[in-house]
Amino acid sequence: MLAVAAAFAAGCTTPLHLTDAHVTSAPRPPAVDVAVLVCQRVATLGPAAAPGLQGMSPTVSYALATALAQAAPPIQTVPMAEMMNRLTDRGLGAEYADVLAVAARGGILDRDRLRRIGAALGSRYVLQPGVAEFSQTLLDKFEFAGVKMVRTRMAGLRLWLQLWDAQTGHLLWESTGEVTVSAPVVAQGSTVSLDAIARGLWSSMLKDDLLGAKTPAPHCP
Repeated sequence: MLAVAAAFAAGCTTPLHLTDAHVTSAPRPPAVDVAVLVCQRVATLGPAAAPGLQGMSPTVSYALATALAQAAPPIQTVPMAEMMNRLTDRGLGAEYADVLAVAARGGILDRDRLRRIGAALGSRYVLQPGVAEFSQTLLDKFEFAGVKMVRTRMAGLRLWLQLWDAQTGHLLWESTGEVTVSAPVVAQGSTVSLDAIARGLWSSMLKDDLLGAKTPAPHCP
């Protein structure tokens, strides 16, 4: 939780206070080749989200890319622009959209579509992120002695992350995380940084089980 709080604080201009954070991850199975995961580029699909949350996708996607690059060991990803261009050039744009639609409904990713997308991007492993919920509220309270109103902004975020094998179409690992943070409203229009919250939560989800400290980092060529 201290690591999550540090990541939040590094990306925010106003002080954040962690009030609650929880991550649930499946152990990394032996089927995951750590050398391939770390030494080869991993395709990261766009975040799956309900219609009301889709506007958050670019920020959440960028936060995940940053968390992957800063992980220990770091995971190389295919940049979003490069991924979209390569899929479009190979006529896979519609299939990519179908994969995201299925992920948003909580379904199983189609094996053939996943294999074609992985082959086009040169990636054996595919990360599918998702946004489950985001909320912000304002809380007002009065100081007892000075009769001064203090306004606090509360933000809650729930994310999930899955690792798929593009060759077999198997789901290998998944994690869910949720966090609630609070920040004093020090100026009109001040907000809680969604990028900082998402980056901290992604980092915690990655280090807990997918990149456990007990596993030595492979030597990449």
